[in-house]
Amino acid sequence: MTDRRLAGWVARDLETHLDELADAARKWRDGAGERPVITVHLTSGQRHIGHVLERMRGTLVLQGLPQRGTIDLDVTVIPIARIEALTFHGAQGLVSAPVPADIAESSLDLKRRAKALSDLLTSRVGSPISVDIGAGELAQVAPSFELVKVALERVCSDDIGRSSLAERVKRIEVRGGAAARVSLASGLLVVEGLLSSVRLQSELDALL
Repeated sequence: MTDRRLAGWVARDLETHLDELADAARKWRDGAGERPVITVHLTSGQRHIGHVLERMRGTLVLQGLPQRGTIDLDVTVIPIARIEALTFHGAQGLVSAPVPADIAESSLDLKRRAKALSDLLTSRVGSPISVDIGAGELAQVAPSFELVKVALERVCSDDIGRSSLAERVKRIEVRGGAAARVSLASGLLVVEGLLSSVRLQSELDALL
């Protein structure tokens, strides 16, 4: 079977990729979004792996990943002229989510689908779970809801997933937003913005 998870990947020149990484770092500092993990390949043959912290004049500031057994963080300042290539790790999670073919065409339809999903989850896990539609444009919330539905059906595909969902989640809210993220606190699972299906599933698995 052909792997099409990167079919939506948009190739850029190196400078544009660096600009986008620096922009993602600025949004991350403002509490919006995440930074991808990259490996920077230098013309010398050296490699550095981590998150872009900043781009400043002719240099790229890279925050290294913490080493096992220590909480220390390393920061490496790399001359951009010496960068030969970039590797984006988990690249499928950076690709915009495809819009599901069958999505709600009205707010009323979306609310009906949310009620149906609530009934389904309650039946599957054996305890009440409500599903609500939060604020946001229908064009963003509707496809996000369909991706959430698929991801939750996968969570409920085995006893462990159903048990964890029943124990940790009492209410689910799907909402729009510029920041794509998933959070879980006090029994409320919030999916905000439009995440890729791979990233959404990964974050749900981690939280549950």
